[in-house]
Amino acid sequence: MPAMPRFDKVVGHALRDVCAGGHERATHRWIVEEVARLMGLPCAGILERAQADPRAFHVPDDTLTAQQARALGIAGGEQVLGGVVPHAFLATKVISHPLVEDDAASPPGWNQALARALEAATLPGHAVFCASDARRAHARLAETGAVRFKLPSGIGGRGQWLVEDGAALERILRELPAEYLATQGAVLERNLRGPVTYSVGELRCAGIDIAYHGTQCAVADDEGCAVYGGSRLWIVRGTLDELAASGLSAPQRRVVEKAHVYDRFIVDAYPDLHVSRRNYDVVLDDEGACGVLEQSWRVGGATPAELAAVEAFLRDPGLRRLQASTHESYGDAQPPAGAQVYYQAPAPGNGPRFKYRTSSF
Repeated sequence: MPAMPRFDKVVGHALRDVCAGGHERATHRWIVEEVARLMGLPCAGILERAQADPRAFHVPDDTLTAQQARALGIAGGEQVLGGVVPHAFLATKVISHPLVEDDAASPPGWNQALARALEAATLPGHAVFCASDARRAHARLAETGAVRFKLPSGIGGRGQWLVEDGAALERILRELPAEYLATQGAVLERNLRGPVTYSVGELRCAGIDIAYHGTQCAVADDEGCAVYGGSRLWIVRGTLDELAASGLSAPQRRVVEKAHVYDRFIVDAYPDLHVSRRNYDVVLDDEGACGVLEQSWRVGGATPAELAAVEAFLRDPGLRRLQASTHESYGDAQPPAGAQVYYQAPAPGNGPRFKYRTSSF
């Protein structure tokens, strides 16, 4: 495959606080190597300290702030697989919900008008940046049902709790570090019954645009907790606009439209936002409630499946759509024949035993 213009290498950046020898770092390394292969460029590996290199194509494991991007020599979204945001909180769950009141505590750069507009695409909920606002948000939401408390950067079903009553909320608030809410914030959101979580996304890599919808699954980890178990994607060549115009069922169209509305509001509100990989978790429950739970503007659990589509579209210019999936298995479960394993734990432990992908045309 010919090398892409402008770039002379692909380099990864380790920004997230994860175990150096764990599955997340290993998966990130595999993604960096795979992107380099698809782009026909040398892979410079993963760096843990920022180095400015404007001729490199960058694959960080987290969304970059504008300050971090400048330190790496990144001037625009075409230089990175992921996203660059003007404010750090934009990369977390808190942007999906308004403050409990317009004059409530908020970080610099907060856009309450945007948060209000996003109510058309999200579940009922509030972003909070102090304990008193958390109590007000809980009291308001509890009037119509159960409430879920979420840390802003929790992933894979972790970092969130069902809040049964005010006493449960107080226990959560006491366990948070003293300055956590002021610096990070949190989300209180209506809890759904019988939800199905969909993925809607778009990615540009190696000169190929893809967009997709799909579903996520949960599996039991080694401790019996329900965690992210993978994504099954239906992928088209093109952007979210092409996906929205493709043949979708009524539920699929609804979740794609929610994600599309959410994405347009964000992009319009923050013109200095740069995103080349966007993934939205959209939930639909058995009572008809539907909304975007959160955004991901970085490589994630579905990225190996996304890259499988990029490779297929590179190889066959006439191919318009395909299916691809990622899987994370625990315990003694083995990958099926024909699956491509991109992570295998050296021994059973705290994390998936296998991570693999499949695709079909």
